[in-house]
Parts: sequence; structure tokens; C-alpha cells
Amino acid sequence: MNNVMILGGYGAAGKAIAMKLGKRLTGAITIAGRSMAKAKSCVEELEKEAPAGIDYLAASVDVTDQKQIIRACEGQQLVVLACDASPTSLETLVRACVDNGADYVDIAPDSRKRAVFESLAPLISAGQSRFVFDAGADPGLPGWLARWLSLQSPEPLNQMQLFARFRSNEIGWSGAADMLSASGSQGWVYDGHWRRSSLWDYKWKRFRGGLGRSLCVPIRLDEFDSLPEELGLQTFKCYHAGLNPVTDALMLLEGTVLARSIPFETRQRVFFGALKRLTSRPFGLSIEAVGRGAGQLFRAAIGHADLYEATAIPTAVMSEFLLNDKSQSPGFGYLGDWASVYPQFRGELREEGFWFENEASH
Repeated sequence: MNNVMILGGYGAAGKAIAMKLGKRLTGAITIAGRSMAKAKSCVEELEKEAPAGIDYLAASVDVTDQKQIIRACEGQQLVVLACDASPTSLETLVRACVDNGADYVDIAPDSRKRAVFESLAPLISAGQSRFVFDAGADPGLPGWLARWLSLQSPEPLNQMQLFARFRSNEIGWSGAADMLSASGSQGWVYDGHWRRSSLWDYKWKRFRGGLGRSLCVPIRLDEFDSLPEELGLQTFKCYHAGLNPVTDALMLLEGTVLARSIPFETRQRVFFGALKRLTSRPFGLSIEAVGRGAGQLFRAAIGHADLYEATAIPTAVMSEFLLNDKSQSPGFGYLGDWASVYPQFRGELREEGFWFENEASH
């Protein structure tokens, strides 16, 4: 029997994770957030399709309140973070997980969290908890796919390019804020060190899985920071497509002086409106990795028709892995770090509806 708590559990991503976990585990899954009414409403919906052996519970937990975080983690074996948390709140949560021997998985991208985990590294190493962050679709799967292609290629790779696109008009208000806040990740490439790319370094790409053709710009995700060195790559680029032309333009403007003269909430409102009104089908996720080594090209691509399903599935797979496999040492890292030591990861994604392609060519 398992005890799992999902902070931000009644959000779209949190609910999707709860449904996936409910089909994989037995025990109790607590849906937690500030609003008890919303948590209860979510539990009522989940219970309609709950399989035998799983109980959904509701809890009111404010992640800005340290005492509430500590109390909520008591008795939990796994905590999933599906909402934003400040560095202070995250530190409290990590300490509470270690105190209770609970594992941890999150999907909320935040460039500040790596520093929190590194500052607590001695505490984490002395405990029993394993921490997986950026465990959703994107970020998350791009770093894993890059590692997978490098490990599977018969020749050492020295160059790699990633192409990624996700499309959905169901991204929420906080998700829009996360995307705008990540504008600083645009325009970075690696060629021995990370540097700003040329203004003209962009590509047109037709994405597999039916997501169509789109303009892509190079980005640097936190999960990529040390990845090129780990894989022995001389050059590494990740080109990312946007949602629609208007949101793409707003993202490009986000780092300018003009944008900074406008209140963030106003910019968020405009971006959110364009996201909702102008993002049209096809929806889903598509990621492709292209590596070169010894004169050969090696490709691998992965995707899913539903963005929230694509976020929930790797989170649920890694959650079950941590709950069932106690042989892994305590520590922290990105999805790609942990999934690379779980041989069944790719197969589990395919069983849950992901498509996968790989090939080699001269």
C-alpha cells in the first residue's frame, strides 16, 4: 500500500497525474492545494473512475506555509509537486521529504530550484529520499531522449540537435506565466561552451506526429546545462517551436526594454489570450533528436497526441519506479538522469500511448 500526495493536484496536470497513478498503484493518493473545495471536487471526479484498491483523499495545503508543508508530508512515501513553489517553500518541502523518507517528483520548471537541491546535497545524501525534477513532457523528455540516443548509437556522437514542439490551448494561467518567465532560455547554443546564438540561427521544421511545420529558435533548458559534456558532444542545439505566431512574437519581445516597461501581469494576460484564441489543432507533443558520429546520422523521435497525458505519463512512471525500487541511492537530478537507469522507461511510455521512432543513415 502506498501513500502519495500531489501538491497542485486539482490543476489540469495534477489531475492527469492522479488518474495515471491511480491505475498503477494501490493505496491512497491525496489531492492537495490551497482550496479544500477544489480538492474535494477533484476527488469526486477521480472517484468515478477509480479502480479497486485506490482511495483519493482531499487536503488543504498552502505551499507558502512551512508548517502546513511539514504536516502534510507526514506519513507520505512520495510527494509530487505540480504547482509553483518559492525557493523557501521548496527547501522546506525537501527537508520534510528527507525527514519522512519520502521520494519526490516535480513537473514545475524553475531555474532557481537546482541551487536549492545543491545547497541541501549533504542532507539528501544522508537520508533515503530520491528527488526527480522536471519530470514532465517538456522539459523532461528532451533530456532523456538525448541521453537515450547517445547510449543506443553504435558510434560515439560528437554533434546533436534536438527539435521540440508542444501545442495545446488548455495551458492555464500559471502555465502562461511559466512560459513567459522562460524567455531568457531563448537564443543559446553549445559549441564547447554555452553562448548566445546568432540572430539568424533559426530553423523551419516539419514535426512528426502531425504537428506540422513551424519556425524554431534555439533554447537552453536547465536540464541541458551539463548534458553536452556528459555525452561528449562538441556541439549541441535544441530548437523549440512555439504555440502560434502571435505567442512566438510575444516571447521574442519578452526580453526587450519595451516589454519590461509593461507590468508582467498585463503581458501575461495578452499572452494567455493569444494562447487560448489562436492556438489551434493539431495538439500534442513531438520531440526529435538527431546525432552525428563517425559519418553517420542517428535519429530518434517521440511524441503523444495529448500534452497533459504526455506530462502525466513520465511523472507516473518515475513515481512508480521510485516506490518499487529501493536499490537506487538517495540523490537528486533531472528526469533524464533517473530514467536512464530504468531500462523499462521507454517501453512503459509506449504502453501508455507514446509513439516512438528511431533510425540510422549514412
